[in-house]
Amino acid sequence: MGLDGSGRLYIPVTRTIKASLLFFLFSLCASAIVVTHQVRSQAPPPAPHELFAAVEKQLAALRAADYSSAYRHAASGVQQKFTAPQFEAMIRHDYGDMMNAQRVEFGSVKVSGSTAVVQVFFRGAGGSARSFLYSLIAEDNSWKINGVQLMESVPYESQLTGLHI
Repeated sequence: MGLDGSGRLYIPVTRTIKASLLFFLFSLCASAIVVTHQVRSQAPPPAPHELFAAVEKQLAALRAADYSSAYRHAASGVQQKFTAPQFEAMIRHDYGDMMNAQRVEFGSVKVSGSTAVVQVFFRGAGGSARSFLYSLIAEDNSWKINGVQLMESVPYESQLTGLHI
């Protein structure tokens, strides 16, 4: 320690001080990782209605042709992959029949940590049904749609089991 040319206190930064600061920062980061893991592992799995609500919100926005709102219900990975206009074009082209469904029913739910898969049936006016698997991910304390995959068509005669909305 000493004074520099202007009379201010000067403390030389030695290798020991640098190593100590670096060790402290790594320790702090490691502690944050452990605490985050503990908090996430203790969080209870979501009730199915929370997942259904996430799907319903996006469907309501799509049915109202509010594509910007529907885009906000998409996960960040989807938003990085598609711009809002690309998202709207994809929905109109690939998923237009979802918006015209007479009835929506929810089937099985599978939750694994911060991800979930929900089976959703869309029943058309003629009675035909289409089955989709919605992938959801927990982001910013809410569930976001991470992807939608078409399953198989369901025959008219088959009775769907699930929650009717």
